[in-house]
Amino acid sequence: MNPAYLIGSLASLFWGGADFLGGLAAKRAPAPLVACFSGVGGLAVLLAGMALFHGSPTSADLAWGAAAGAVGAAGASLMYRALALGPMSLASPVFSLIGLCVPLIFGVVAGERPSVLSWTGVALAMLAIPLLSTTGEGVGHHPRAHVRRTLGVSVAAGLVIGWFLVCLARIGEGSGLLPLVAARLAGMAILAAWIALRHRDWLRVPASRAGSLGAGALDSAANLAFVLAVQRAPLVLVSALVALAPAATVLLARLTLGERWTPAQVAGLVLALVAGVCISIG
Repeated sequence: MNPAYLIGSLASLFWGGADFLGGLAAKRAPAPLVACFSGVGGLAVLLAGMALFHGSPTSADLAWGAAAGAVGAAGASLMYRALALGPMSLASPVFSLIGLCVPLIFGVVAGERPSVLSWTGVALAMLAIPLLSTTGEGVGHHPRAHVRRTLGVSVAAGLVIGWFLVCLARIGEGSGLLPLVAARLAGMAILAAWIALRHRDWLRVPASRAGSLGAGALDSAANLAFVLAVQRAPLVLVSALVALAPAATVLLARLTLGERWTPAQVAGLVLALVAGVCISIG
């Protein structure tokens, strides 16, 4: 068995775990603060990984990395806010699907012609989102108004995350990890400045720092694992594995937070995972 598939599966688990930890931390502290602290954990892993991944980035690569970081600062804050609102079984698949659709639409505008499989994934995503938002009523379920709020924040998070992916896609091959370091530094700088200027009292909040740092570390570990996997196996197959990341988030929420699923949500989750795979490999 090619070990790249195991590494790709680890990347998927790491991304799912990072989202879960970040969302859990954002239940106890403001999401922008969690996003800022997660950047510290992510940066530490990237700096350690530079010993393994060498490259020669151009100034354009670094600029796109910084742009990705600026967009990512907002995206991470919205993402953690959506996960904190919950249910995670709604938030994670929705912002993941929207985030995957944005680069595809951008590619169409730029003149690319996605495959039928990719468009099938988009269609399935549109079917999955209303199913995911069909929660039950009573004990263990969120009120409909709360679900609509989570859905709105999740869609917004996905739109911003999609542009983050567009910026990352502009970074050239062989540029190493420096553009990702630039992205982390830019995002952290923006979040830290915003917090210091508008919410000085937040600086005294513990911010569930361990969870925030862990989320950032897992996120960067997933990035490194993904790079290792695609160097050893076809991108199309590794991408299919990575597209399953929301499943890890949803299962962790189910096991640790006791989130309940309706039959419609189960169907929506299956459709969301299939849609993610179709878009990723299409």
